[in-house]
Amino acid sequence: MFIVKKLFDLVKILFVTFIFSLVIDFFFGAKILSYFDSFFAKSQFYERLIRIDHPTYHHTLRENVQYTNNVNFEDTYELCTNNHGFKSKCNQIDNKNYDFAFIGDSFTEGTPIEYEDSFVGIFTEKTGYKTANLGIVSYSPKIYLSKVNYLLQEGFKFDHVIVFIDISDFYDDTNFYSIDQNLKVTEKYSEKKNLKRRKFLRNNFPLTNFYMFVLKKYKFRSEHRKKFNINESPIFTDKVNLKAKWTYSNENKIEGYDLGINEGNQIMVDQMEKLYEILSQQSIKLSLAVYPWPHQLENDVINSIHVEIWQEFCKNKCENFINYFPIFFDEMNNSSYLETYKKYYFKNDPHFNKVGHKVLAKKLIEIIK
Repeated sequence: MFIVKKLFDLVKILFVTFIFSLVIDFFFGAKILSYFDSFFAKSQFYERLIRIDHPTYHHTLRENVQYTNNVNFEDTYELCTNNHGFKSKCNQIDNKNYDFAFIGDSFTEGTPIEYEDSFVGIFTEKTGYKTANLGIVSYSPKIYLSKVNYLLQEGFKFDHVIVFIDISDFYDDTNFYSIDQNLKVTEKYSEKKNLKRRKFLRNNFPLTNFYMFVLKKYKFRSEHRKKFNINESPIFTDKVNLKAKWTYSNENKIEGYDLGINEGNQIMVDQMEKLYEILSQQSIKLSLAVYPWPHQLENDVINSIHVEIWQEFCKNKCENFINYFPIFFDEMNNSSYLETYKKYYFKNDPHFNKVGHKVLAKKLIEIIK
């Protein structure tokens, strides 16, 4: 009985402590976080504070951001946004008139490297054009359509919009996003995912949100360390592998995908058709670019279904169709898959490193003179 009573007392103490910490978090958590802002700005947790919801096109970046982001708590890079929330040079203030607007997902945003080393930054520096980088992590055609349309309605002017269609766009567009007749993008299965509850907890209990982030990150890194490969072959997460699979799958319906390949691609093409129509009405040029992930180099062919779909779409619509597949496939054929991967991509990551971005920028500058 003595031991049971002690355990019961301990549970009560822990419960009261937990409730007290939640009360403190609810009323003072935001202030505490802001006090340690310079510390959090050097960790990936800060990504949660600057990547914000948008009422029309789902999510965006905060305006006038400048912080040094820690990539996996190892290397650092500086991320800055201008007064519109577009990734840019630090302390950049722009009006709403641009020569070029680039839109895509994390590859176009340029994670995790500085703006000046991204293909958008290099293109801007080398050409002198005024550019807007509209790309952000986890964007896809439904958001490309929604965001560009929204910005045009808000008075932004673009002479030329270049869309960098990503391999993961198929999965993200069909599995995550819905778009209505007003071009408002929402997340699918929001009730099932308890999004409202999760957003309430994240917004009102910021310190608890930080603790959960640290635990999740530690778990991910621990699991990743267990998968260490002495041969230095890339080790991707299961989700990354799944998102890459559709271009070289022999099946139309892949487990983990909401839609079949044919149906999903038609939906993406439909969104891009609408984007083309909106741009055409305002005499804005449209160009498209495609590029391979490491998975495509290893498992796909140079004339990938990804290339075929968007090359066909671009007929009589695009100012330019920019195909990067030949560059990286030729490099691989002259060396090896592993050498090409190490040269142009981040370790255990499908994103291009600085060398890869230089390749993208070089071809882009040659085509867009």
